[in-house]
Amino acid sequence: MQLIPYLKTTFGLTDELLEHVARVAVTKTYAKKNIMLDPEHYSRSVFFIEQGFVRMFYYKSGKDITHYFFSEQTFAAGTESVFYHRKSMYGMETLEPSIITIVPFDAIEKLASHSIPMNRLIQTILLQALIGFSTRLQSLQFETAHERYQKLMEQHPDILLRAPLGDIASYLGISQQTLSVIRSQR
Repeated sequence: MQLIPYLKTTFGLTDELLEHVARVAVTKTYAKKNIMLDPEHYSRSVFFIEQGFVRMFYYKSGKDITHYFFSEQTFAAGTESVFYHRKSMYGMETLEPSIITIVPFDAIEKLASHSIPMNRLIQTILLQALIGFSTRLQSLQFETAHERYQKLMEQHPDILLRAPLGDIASYLGISQQTLSVIRSQR
């Protein structure tokens, strides 16, 4: 679904607000394995995944680590940049050919100063990030590798079909070899 119809149906934005968002938004098509943003970037934009699959990642000790996955009808952003005006340690890469609409957060913020539906949009972006990151942290701290894989299969089976095994393993906090062992036990 495209951004403007999504905002209209999900947040009930007025035609005037939708027109303003449409004027500042830019829709781009990305090829598979395209780095949209490098780690340590600064971007005050919010990305709406219209079509495709995106991963958020970072580098640690020279390794590429998957932090999170985003699929259609979700917002992705480097929260450090968008909300705190700092470089984000996370980069973003498309894992499939993707269509992504980019909206400058300054425009959203300006409209939110007099619009409750736009404030709900900001809350949704923040809550998606908060819930995703806190769920991931809890999983890494309190679940075994097997439990993390089982939960991923139950809650997000699309990730197993759309992401490379190396990205899934790093997301789960395990080696690709451990992931292969866990998968073979099923």
